[in-house]
Amino acid sequence: MKRSCFHSAALRSAFVLIALACQLAAAQAAKKPLQVNGTDERIRFFQGQLARDPDYYVNYNRLAGAYALKARETGDISYYELAEKAIRKSLELESQHQESAAAYSQLGAIQFAEHRFSEAALSTERALKLNDDPAALALAGDAQLEMGEYDKAESFFTRLAAPNDGRPHTGREYLRTTRHASLAWIRGDVGHSISLMKQACALAEEAHLPAENVAWTHFMLGEQSFQSGNLSGAETEMNAALSAFPLYHRALAGLGQVRAGQHRFTEAADFYKRAIAVIPLPTYASALGDIYRREKKEAEAEKQYALVEYIGQLGALNKQVYNRELALFLADHDRRLDESLALAQKELELRHDVYTWDALAWALLKNNRPQKARDAMQKALAQGTLDPLLFFHAAAIERKLGNSSSADFARKALSLNPQFHVLYADDARRWLATSGSGEAIIKGKFN
Repeated sequence: MKRSCFHSAALRSAFVLIALACQLAAAQAAKKPLQVNGTDERIRFFQGQLARDPDYYVNYNRLAGAYALKARETGDISYYELAEKAIRKSLELESQHQESAAAYSQLGAIQFAEHRFSEAALSTERALKLNDDPAALALAGDAQLEMGEYDKAESFFTRLAAPNDGRPHTGREYLRTTRHASLAWIRGDVGHSISLMKQACALAEEAHLPAENVAWTHFMLGEQSFQSGNLSGAETEMNAALSAFPLYHRALAGLGQVRAGQHRFTEAADFYKRAIAVIPLPTYASALGDIYRREKKEAEAEKQYALVEYIGQLGALNKQVYNRELALFLADHDRRLDESLALAQKELELRHDVYTWDALAWALLKNNRPQKARDAMQKALAQGTLDPLLFFHAAAIERKLGNSSSADFARKALSLNPQFHVLYADDARRWLATSGSGEAIIKGKFN
């Protein structure tokens, strides 16, 4: 199930939650609160402040921000629940004046993290009515992007352009750059997207963003590099992410993906194990299982696949956040296919972006409904997104229908990245070989 661009929380997630961290950084710069090092220390510090003064709403905002950052650092989504409790207490104390705009933005970020996209959009709308905050603009666009409303997303992102007042707006420019990069990627403008993300890496350093945000920016550039077939570039960016934030689980998994693409499977498995030791996300366990399957270690693979299903069943929030990942996992591995389809259909109730249509198409195909799968796949491809796995899924659908276009889609997938998936890249090469076309890329390569 491990998809290029960290499918559970990365590029298709529209560069999530950076707005919250930038907003907090801006607030710190403006108000110069006491500096507290380390996320755990920040949590304890603001808990202590609130124990002494439980009616100071600003400290609830700061505590919520620390909880949300902890969630991002560790991947433990239970911290978002704590963050929401803190931010709702802030809004009980102050919700009508300009000062509460930051709290509504933070609430929107938490709702976004929990895949409550329409609620996030409403929270950012309330924030923007009170203050033209760049974090709220970015998050409003993110929510629209996740719901597949790409033109609406672009309208919010365009408003992030810095005012021409002669002052530096590094944080705002970072938000604008990352968001336009996400939209460019979705629309298939890969070169422009990568160029923008390189700018974003420099801006993250210049703006002195929290280490996790700096790491995330390098990670995303690394994912784009991998999806584009530049494995050495991907490795460089993943290592840069780990340099900024050691033991960053996303970068560890990213290096696992790179090593798998280089056919260094023992090292790949080790990186995924290290990522799982930080936080056992379903994508990591599934990817590790696929490596074991590639090496014909079926017992070890099955243990990881069982872990994926276990994680997905832990609590209502896990089920909500991982619906799409579980739908893809079940379809990928031919497990409980009726449930895979039900999960994909449920996800479509929340968002209509290209990757939800893709998940639905894949689940429909595995449930032997290829024509409906083709209809959904056409929606997934409508924006021109250059994702090898999208093209692989399209190839499988056309192959099931007996259409010659299957070879064209397989060729597109391998042309983008000959090692796009530890299992499926070989399938695509076999399909091309049997079709009598594409011999130049049948063997594949890696760099």
